[in-house]
Amino acid sequence: MEIFEEEIEIYNAKMRLLTWLYDEIKIQSDISKDLLNEKGQKLPLNH
Repeated sequence: MEIFEEEIEIYNAKMRLLTWLYDEIKIQSDISKDLLNEKGQKLPLNH
């Protein structure tokens, strides 16, 4: 059960990071959506 709880903590941390990143990107509206998608594909979120 402890491993499961750690996985949930990691997932929640990733979601907080992505939410923060999304908010930052909305503020920086001059960023190209294509550039953003390209960089996002390279993020190691599934490791």
